[in-house]
Amino acid sequence: MKALVKKLPALLFLCLAAAALSAEPSESIDLSITIRTLDEAVKNGTGLPEEGTPVILNGTVTSRRIVTPDADVFEGELILASGEWLDSDDIIVSRCIVLLRGPGFAAAIPARRSRQVDPAEIPLNSELLAYGYFLGLTRTDEGLRAVIDAVGIRKLN
Repeated sequence: MKALVKKLPALLFLCLAAAALSAEPSESIDLSITIRTLDEAVKNGTGLPEEGTPVILNGTVTSRRIVTPDADVFEGELILASGEWLDSDDIIVSRCIVLLRGPGFAAAIPARRSRQVDPAEIPLNSELLAYGYFLGLTRTDEGLRAVIDAVGIRKLN
């Protein structure tokens, strides 16, 4: 019962995210789109969602970066990763970029470390639920990555 109570806020958030993304009746969220399926589509060159497709992803924050520090026009990036064991020795790690834009996300990636942690901060290694829209691909040092324009994020731990 305690486990269900602990997961209830995340489930409620997921429902609210789905409702927010489906404000227009023509939009629907394909829950089969995951970080792994996006990564596989990038590698295969086929099967990517259309630009503007609403998505809900969960994963671990492995990197964060401030692109534009000004709070009024804040822009930051999170690398969200998920892994899956293939057998007892091999694991597949998939990654995507979650773009945070606007003043509402400025506290998620603080410009400087503080003695007191802001509850809105998204620390490294946080489990995160992100919802937004598929923007397309960008080239990084590791190759092409899918980019999601976040509408909302929620720490799960």
